Amino acid sequence: MKLRVLFFSILFSVALFTGNAQTSTQEAMLAKIRDEGFRNSKAMEMVSYLTDVYGQRLTGTREYLAAAKWISEEMKKTGLQNVHFEKYCNSCRGWQLESFNVEMVAPNYMHIEAYPLVMSKSSNGIVTGEVVHIESISDMNSVRQTFGGKLKGKVILYGKAPQKQSLDDKLSRRFSEDELHEKEKQLTAKNKQTPLPELLKSWETDDFSDDEFLRFAEAEGALAILKTRAIHLGILHPQGTYYYKNGDLMPLPYFTIMPEHFGRLARMLQLNVTPKIRLNLETSFYHEPENNVNILGELTGTDPKLKSETVLVGAHFDSWHSGTGATDNGANSVILIEALRILKEIGFTPKRTIRIGLWEGEEQAFIGSVDYGKAHFGALDKKPNKASTKVSAYLNLDNGSGAIRGLYLQNNEYARPALKKIFNSVSDLTEGTLTIENTLSTDHETFDHYNIPSFQFIQDPLEYNTATHHTQLDVLEYVREDDIMKNAVILAWTLYSISELDQKIPRKTK
Repeated sequence: MKLRVLFFSILFSVALFTGNAQTSTQEAMLAKIRDEGFRNSKAMEMVSYLTDVYGQRLTGTREYLAAAKWISEEMKKTGLQNVHFEKYCNSCRGWQLESFNVEMVAPNYMHIEAYPLVMSKSSNGIVTGEVVHIESISDMNSVRQTFGGKLKGKVILYGKAPQKQSLDDKLSRRFSEDELHEKEKQLTAKNKQTPLPELLKSWETDDFSDDEFLRFAEAEGALAILKTRAIHLGILHPQGTYYYKNGDLMPLPYFTIMPEHFGRLARMLQLNVTPKIRLNLETSFYHEPENNVNILGELTGTDPKLKSETVLVGAHFDSWHSGTGATDNGANSVILIEALRILKEIGFTPKRTIRIGLWEGEEQAFIGSVDYGKAHFGALDKKPNKASTKVSAYLNLDNGSGAIRGLYLQNNEYARPALKKIFNSVSDLTEGTLTIENTLSTDHETFDHYNIPSFQFIQDPLEYNTATHHTQLDVLEYVREDDIMKNAVILAWTLYSISELDQKIPRKTK
């Protein structure tokens, strides 16, 4: 009897020691990650160089490729392995903005704050024309009847004047504890996720919704089109157009103008005073398929049984063209590299391969990540291949540069226990909110389609939705160093933890 008690006591002691040793190893690893990430951070320096020196990274352009070459060299310097480009989209074209100006010259002078939309072609030198207002193009038959024969030599003011907004409106905010608590206790996803093939098909219609109008305006002899999109006073929002492939429409000069200037022009027309606009636009088109690349790198796994499995982490590297793509999505692209730099610097060798993907063409229709998915996991209309089952999880960072507050589970309740345990270890850095909600409109939807556990981080909005998203204010001044340092540490810990799990992160379906 005594021998039996002694035997079980020894077993319990061994188990306790083993558990404590494992905990001690994890605690030591977290301490190393924190020390390297906060004491020797390279994140802000890298974001500054990427955005200030290389600037905007429009899909298909030489600027994108130049930035991609630079960031790939930075990845190599950090010690990442198998750094390479994967080409896609042989039909995506490039577009160069060379010069532009927009002014009201009658009944008095006003310099109009404007920015041309992507893929607009040049004006015929400096041109001048009176303004005509077309409020809606939902009924093109009516537009043709009303404006046919009346647009030659005119500048079209397109859309409705924005509602008045106050400068007192709060531009920057963080999630409150109550908001995060509501997300956490949510029982079902409110956002319905459209199957990826259907989503991409719908965008083919939505993104070309102004095609008939643009062709009509040019055929009628219009000089240019001015529109606006009111996010906030004083902000230009030149999102679009989506005519990015060879053979697509090259729109006539097409500008976004500041909401206040749009409003003034519209009100003058209502007062029977016709403004006259003088403008010029110089752009060029080119076709260089070598510019269209995703950027890949990794920390190669070392465990004999698990190294063929991967933990995939991604962010889109492309941007729109009026800012420098700092909050969308330069900072997050750098955070991915900084997280892996931290792990490499502290000497961590993962069991599973940790692979980073910087995607091009997210702003157009996830075209970079979708092409990667097709190449590695199979056609969209087929059952995912065996390689997809080797991916433990896909993590995506693309909601501005605010602090990480948790993860959208993307309707994957099975993943909650493992992820909750990971976030509990960094509870002083993030609440680790896990919401069942689907969040939409970025590259994690590609990987979710292949039944890979795919998650987007919850990030504080800051000024993302009110000022910087696809605007001329998407610049370094709106990136907070403390947030991106913290995010890199949280991401490094998350990648370390997932790579070392005994099992892969569970799928949605079993």
